Amino acid sequence: MTELVELGDGLQVYTQSVLEAQYIYDEIFQQGCYSGVELPDRPLVFDIGGNIGMFVLYIKNKYPDAEVVSFEPMPDSIELFGKNMDLHGLGDVTLHRTALGSTAESGVTFSFFPMLPANSTRYPEIKEQPKDQMAQKVDRALVDQMYYAQEVTVDVQRLAAFLPTDRDIDLLKVDVEGAEADVLLGIDASQWPRIRRAVVEVADLDDQLERVCAILRDNGFKVDPQRAPLTDEADRYFMVHATRD
Repeated sequence: MTELVELGDGLQVYTQSVLEAQYIYDEIFQQGCYSGVELPDRPLVFDIGGNIGMFVLYIKNKYPDAEVVSFEPMPDSIELFGKNMDLHGLGDVTLHRTALGSTAESGVTFSFFPMLPANSTRYPEIKEQPKDQMAQKVDRALVDQMYYAQEVTVDVQRLAAFLPTDRDIDLLKVDVEGAEADVLLGIDASQWPRIRRAVVEVADLDDQLERVCAILRDNGFKVDPQRAPLTDEADRYFMVHATRD
């Protein structure tokens, strides 16, 4: 059920998970998981994993003249993203209703978690570790309820098809629950020099962190993996900050 909630500093958003929206607000606005990212006054920002638009609200608050291009495949989150943009009267925001990957595909099955929509993923197996960790603190039946999944079929496209040919991308933000390397592999070699900075959230499972860092290094970035805010070492979540010299 959709609710309009106030999270802090008067920020209101529409969400279907108050608990998750508050967590994301704390992560971005309070703990500063994107702090240290300095952009031009009118940056072009690509937001891969738009969810309900919390990252866009953060960017537009810090850089009101930013142009943001977002991507989100989950229908429920797409609806709330639009409502939140309208609620705050934000312009220069484009939302593409698609998933991104290394190759273009049709009819790909994703797992959508109605109680934790930002955790929705193409790779539900990566949620087994956080489920087990949560089950150490609360009843397993509650964990299973929180991670109840609905199957959603979506198309996947390559990011290369959307990148401009005549402008630099000042920030590429990627938060796609296990598909981070897939997204980066969907960028053509000739396009990488136009990407000035990237921040990628990665769960370090099956060497995913090193894969992401290697792709970024191979394309001219200096990488700095930092443990994600609001997580413990056992969670193995990292924010990979990638910058060019």
